[in-house]
Amino acid sequence: MLFNSFVFIGIFLPLTLLAFWSAKQDGLRRGVLLASSLFFYGYWYWPYLALLVGLVGIAWLAGLWAERTTSTLPVWFASVTLLGILGYFKYAGFFAELAVDLGAAESDSRRVAQLALPIGISFIVFQALGYVVDVYRRDFSAERRFSVMLLFKAFFPQLIAGPICRAHELIPQLKGRFVFSADRFFSGLAIFAVGLLLKEFFADGLAPMVDKLFAAERMSWTAIEAWTAALGFGAQIYADFWAYSTMALGLARMFGVSIPVNFLLPYFSTSLREFWRRWHITLSQWLRDYLYKPLGGSRNGHFRTVFALMATMLLGGLWHGANYTFIAWGGLHGLVLVIEHLLRKSPVGEEGRLERLLGWAYVFVIVMVSWVFFRAQDIPQAASIVQSMFHGKIGVLSTEVVPILAFSGCLFVLQWPIECLLEKLRAERLGSSVALGVAFWGGVGAVVLGAPAAVPFIYFQF
Repeated sequence: MLFNSFVFIGIFLPLTLLAFWSAKQDGLRRGVLLASSLFFYGYWYWPYLALLVGLVGIAWLAGLWAERTTSTLPVWFASVTLLGILGYFKYAGFFAELAVDLGAAESDSRRVAQLALPIGISFIVFQALGYVVDVYRRDFSAERRFSVMLLFKAFFPQLIAGPICRAHELIPQLKGRFVFSADRFFSGLAIFAVGLLLKEFFADGLAPMVDKLFAAERMSWTAIEAWTAALGFGAQIYADFWAYSTMALGLARMFGVSIPVNFLLPYFSTSLREFWRRWHITLSQWLRDYLYKPLGGSRNGHFRTVFALMATMLLGGLWHGANYTFIAWGGLHGLVLVIEHLLRKSPVGEEGRLERLLGWAYVFVIVMVSWVFFRAQDIPQAASIVQSMFHGKIGVLSTEVVPILAFSGCLFVLQWPIECLLEKLRAERLGSSVALGVAFWGGVGAVVLGAPAAVPFIYFQF
C-alpha cells in the first residue's frame, strides 16, 4: 500500500483517522493504531506479519533480559538472531553468487533458497536492534508491554523506510495521551500534501525517463547522456526520499505524534560529512552510534578512524542491497570521507564563500558519480557511464535528455523555497487556514501534475 495510492489516501488513511480520533480512550486509540499498522504491513504480503511480530518479539525479550543484567549476552543474542534473519532474506543469494565468483563453489550453488524480500526488513531490524542496545546502555528502560513494543516498530508512518526512531523518541508518545490539535493536524495534512506533490510530479515524473536511459543497451555514452543519467537519478532519488520522509512526518502529526526530520537539503552540503548529516539523517545517526563508534570512531588515532569509516560505509552500502554496485557506492563514499578526515584542519565556519562554493561543487560531483553506481545495473555499466562523464564525446541535447535536465533543474531551483515552507509548517507558524490551503493546492497539484502511474518508493526495496 503506497502512500501515494488511492487505496491509502482514499480509504485506509481516512478510516484510520476517523476511528482513531473517534475513540474516547487512549488505550483504544493505541489499539486502532496497532491494528491499522499491522493491516498496512500485511497488505503487501500477509504471511510476513508473523515475521514482523517475531522480530519485534526477539527485541522485546532481549530488552527485558538486558535490563536485568550487565552481561553483553542479550545484545549478542539479539544481534546474531536479528542480523542472521536479515542476512538470510537479503543476502543468501548474493553470497552464493560471490562464492561462485571466487571459485569456492560450483555454479549450481547459485540456486540457494532465496525467499522474497520482506518489505522494509532492514529498517525493522535496525530499529529493533537499536532498542536492545539502548536498553543495555541504560539509555532507556525496557518496555514491559509487548503491544506497546509492537506498535513502536509497526507504527505505519515510519514502518517501511524510516525514520529509524529511537525508543526514547517514540515510545513515550505512544504510551502517553493523544490530544487533538487543529494546528498540528492541518500542518500534518499540509506537510503530507507537499510530500505527495514531490513524489507525484518530480520523483515519479523522472522515474520512467531515467529508467529508459539506464535500460538502454549502449556500447558507449556521450558526456551529455552520462551526466544526464547521473543528474536524473540524483534528482529522482532526492525527490523520492524527500517525499517519503516528508509524507511520513506529516502522517505522524495527523495522529498527534512527532517523528524526527529525516532529510534536510543534503545537496546544499559543502562536505561529504555534512551530506551524511542531512541525507537519511536517522540512518546516518544509527550507523554512527551503533557501528562507527563501537569500531573505534574518531578518538583512537587515524588508523582506527580510517578503518571505522571504511567499514561503516562498506557495510552501509551492502545494507542498501546485495549487489556489487552498492558495495562500490559505499566504498566510494567511505574513501572520500577518509580523505576529508585526513585533510580536515579547521572547523566549519572559518571557510570563506569561495571555499564553501568549491566544497559544494566537489560534493555535488562526488555524489552524482556515486549515484551512478547506486543505480546502474552492474559494475560494467556504471564504469562505462562514469568514464563517459569525464572522457566521452560531448554529444547533443536530444529529446531523451532535455526533459530529464528540465525536471532536475526545476527541482534543484525549488528545493530551498519548498524546505522553507515545510519548516514553517513543522513549526506551526502558518495557522490552520493557511495550512489547509497548502494541503488543498498540494493535493490538486499532485493530481493534475502527477505522473500517470504510481511508482514504489525507492527505499521500500531496502
